[in-house]
Amino acid sequence: MTATATRLPEAVARGPDALFALLAERVARAVGYDLLTVLAPTPGGRVLTRLFSSNPEQYPLGDADRVEDTAWFRQLFGRGEPIIANDGPEIDRWLPGFDAYFAEQGYGALANVPVIVAGRPVGLVNMMGQAGHFSPERLAALRPHLPLAALAILAAAWTPR
Repeated sequence: MTATATRLPEAVARGPDALFALLAERVARAVGYDLLTVLAPTPGGRVLTRLFSSNPEQYPLGDADRVEDTAWFRQLFGRGEPIIANDGPEIDRWLPGFDAYFAEQGYGALANVPVIVAGRPVGLVNMMGQAGHFSPERLAALRPHLPLAALAILAAAWTPR
């Protein structure tokens, strides 16, 4: 058993913050990222709340995005399929106008991956990196860590903050 595998029971006992920290550590090793955030819809589903951020100064916890009928939301929450955008034009295709904003912050690629529980998206793992970073192989390397993301999201929903 690996060191991080033995840490999972401890993280479960400590709660969502420990689970998110373990997720961040595992995803950093498996996939790599410059920024990792985890978002989930609020009850009623009108807002996405940022539950975890590897850079809380730049992307703080709390309400992050209004849920709107856009191609981005339909892809992630309607179809439950990831979005990979490895350069400015691909980012602009999914999030019009955000390519320049992300470039200003030092990011050239994004991966938004829905976390599915019982057939429905309960949240998103969002990663930012350098242009070209998120290959199909890196997305495949993320998949084994999505159950930990689900556990952390569900633990956050059950734990008063």
